[in-house]
Amino acid sequence: MPAAAWGGSPIRPCAWLPAGPPSYARLVGMTAAADSPPRPQLDPERMALARAYAREGRRLLPIGLALSAGYFIAWWLWVQGPLVAWLEANVASFSLQVVVFMALFGLGGALVDLPLDAYGHTRAVRYGLSVQTWRSWGADLVKGLAVAAVLGLPLALGLYHLMAAAPATWWLWAGLCYLGVTVLLAQLAPVLIMPLFYKFTPYEDAALTNRLAAVAAAAGTRVAGVFRTNLSSKTTAANAWLSGLGRTRRIVLGDTLLEHYPDDEIVAVFSHEMGHHVHNDLWRGIFISSAVSLVGFWLAGQVLAAVVAYAGYTGPADLAAFPFLVLVLAGFGFVTSPLLNAFSRRQEWAADRYAVTHGPGPAAFADALTRLANQNLADPEPPAWQVWLSYSHPPILQRIVAASRQ
Repeated sequence: MPAAAWGGSPIRPCAWLPAGPPSYARLVGMTAAADSPPRPQLDPERMALARAYAREGRRLLPIGLALSAGYFIAWWLWVQGPLVAWLEANVASFSLQVVVFMALFGLGGALVDLPLDAYGHTRAVRYGLSVQTWRSWGADLVKGLAVAAVLGLPLALGLYHLMAAAPATWWLWAGLCYLGVTVLLAQLAPVLIMPLFYKFTPYEDAALTNRLAAVAAAAGTRVAGVFRTNLSSKTTAANAWLSGLGRTRRIVLGDTLLEHYPDDEIVAVFSHEMGHHVHNDLWRGIFISSAVSLVGFWLAGQVLAAVVAYAGYTGPADLAAFPFLVLVLAGFGFVTSPLLNAFSRRQEWAADRYAVTHGPGPAAFADALTRLANQNLADPEPPAWQVWLSYSHPPILQRIVAASRQ
């Protein structure tokens, strides 16, 4: 679960929000008794930073799309033809042709994205969301590219061998392989990939661990453990997530959460993650995304069959037909992404309800969300179009209000 999952994406809050903490407290009923500690409230200064951060983010969206589209068009018009001709003339192995072709395409895309990625790091540092040095950021970038190559190149090679071996039904086998690979990666990511970027250690605070264990026991379920990770080495944002399958399934709590939140709020956040576990959200998400991907592969198969017949390519595995595969899969992904996000938001609402009813109570959960909104520069009320297009979680203010009304 990314940091935005708990903190949201910072954009303009609604008109009545900047009136200050008292109006916000009245809105969600977060009034404190005279003899109790004050309840957390959205901070106007943090929300002002969130608005500025979000305005910049919105301006970057079309720039990123333009860079990606421009790179793809340039590759198609000026790079792909000469490259395919050179590979066919000088590289006898079809497998090696695919690997070189895909490696160069991926590396070119990464280089095109590099200036925008670097500016994104600069923005995060400027707004106090990142504490990474350029050296640490660059190391993570290189590790990310290495992971993408180690995972992506074999998958691309397998896909093209399926196309060559079964030109009429490759899409079916690709969809089934997608399911298997997704399950495998879900199992291995917590123990092989995530530790490349963060350190994970078992969380051993006795009092809090016992409370977390009680929440898990009440759910009648078991996880591999509760782990602490060093988010503070790179970010000031707080986060928590559920990852893994079977023996690798674990709850991960960032040190930025553990060190700055009361125990009740940490247990509330943990209860939300346990809600995902109880509802089998990871498995449901895997099967839903696999079913959608199967449809996408089928559509790509139909389009490639038509293109091959029209343009005279040797088959769907002809590297010259690669742009059509990208266009179909990218376009299908763009169209279906809002549907998958809507499904994810529904899961998050269910996990929120579980946290409210099985955790320390609605106040603790609402308070945790409020602190996270302030800490992570979260937008309480993002534009509806952005929620529909890209939000995997409901806007955080809606979640706070819903928890406070319980």
